[in-house]
Amino acid sequence: MYYNEYLNLKSDLASGNKTFKDYEKSLHSLINRIIIDVQQKNIDGDVKKVIDIVNSVKNIEVPAPVKKRFDNILLNESEIAQRKTILNSKPRVLYCVVTSLCNIKCIMCQIIKQKWELPERAISEINDLMPYLEIVKWQGGEVFLYKHFEQLMDAAGKNNVSQEIVTNGLLLNERVINKLINYNVDLYISVDGLTKDIYESIRVGADFDLLINNLQLLKEIKSGFTDHVMNLGLNVLVMKKNIDQIEFYPEFAKKYGFKKLCVNAFGPDFISDENIFHYNKNKEFEIKIMQIKEKLLNKCKDLNIELFDCLPTFQQQESVIENSKKDEIENDEHQNKINNTDINDMKYKISEDKVMLCHIPWQKIFIDSDGTINPECFCDRHNPAGNIDKDKIADIWNGKIMQEYRTIIANESYHSRCSKNCVTGITHIKALKNIINPNLFWWYK
Repeated sequence: MYYNEYLNLKSDLASGNKTFKDYEKSLHSLINRIIIDVQQKNIDGDVKKVIDIVNSVKNIEVPAPVKKRFDNILLNESEIAQRKTILNSKPRVLYCVVTSLCNIKCIMCQIIKQKWELPERAISEINDLMPYLEIVKWQGGEVFLYKHFEQLMDAAGKNNVSQEIVTNGLLLNERVINKLINYNVDLYISVDGLTKDIYESIRVGADFDLLINNLQLLKEIKSGFTDHVMNLGLNVLVMKKNIDQIEFYPEFAKKYGFKKLCVNAFGPDFISDENIFHYNKNKEFEIKIMQIKEKLLNKCKDLNIELFDCLPTFQQQESVIENSKKDEIENDEHQNKINNTDINDMKYKISEDKVMLCHIPWQKIFIDSDGTINPECFCDRHNPAGNIDKDKIADIWNGKIMQEYRTIIANESYHSRCSKNCVTGITHIKALKNIINPNLFWWYK
């Protein structure tokens, strides 16, 4: 189907029925429909359709700027469909902490104690991946303190990789902002208070007035660009100190040009009275959170702001606890099987007629703030797939741990290693498998 459509486009161009600009636009649309379809078929578990699509579109002439990326997507989706554990495809998504250094000391963050930076040796390895990567997310510490960060950002920009950056926004200046806009970076700024006293009591050493000046500068410069697609996201971590301000974040987001609002909750690892989700909660608090969630939803809808609400519903938490108890019995049985089975002996059990829970180990790598590498940040950090300080990314990508992840997920024996949040359903299914980037020409106007 897709190849015949491609041949018709070529024929229309040759006969003069389409201008080259119209042909190019139609070709881009066709390529995007192909990558969306093949990914969705894999998400649905339709293995035969995945293979049929991949085989039918191999002879389409894809524009050079996305040729390697397109070919890698097809190869990767084919390997997912076939439950391959050793991959010829490259990683498609990179989440990378570039430094643990930071210019402030947030009360909920211990990353500054790591004293770690991405080794210079790894930069060339990451640069080699750029033609294949669809998304790269840069994190810190504070990314703009890393001396090689602009080099990495430039490499991604020149290869048209969709970039996300998480920052506190205090080191932004006119030169950096112009570069971010030119590269169409999705910029996420963490702001944990809407007033000077609350913000500076949480983000110790920060200057609220400087933050506001930088947000105003960013909005002014961005307004002068009409042909770029940079998006701004506002991050907030809800705690005891700022809970009374959370409902007013949509107005703050609108004022400074943010298109997305991400509202997050603590996990149980942060032991403090500030962690009202685990150590300082009561029924009154639970009612308040549900009221805040409703207000955020309604305000963001009215203000045309995309809301990512990660605050729990407490019925959901109780359900997860019950499911976790049931899983403990299954976990023991699965763990005994895994512990007594060699990874090579496990491969024969893989069934191709079941929909897999997760695609992450086939598509992503996450470089953490101590150099360890896993498929994702919520994967088993006590048993990482490797360490960027001593291992090459290519070796980790097809190393023993990554193979184990792929095998146990394909076997549905993920209880032995995977996070209970993923297994029990508290982690949204779209975080485990989703269409990565529906537009290979996202930067193109």
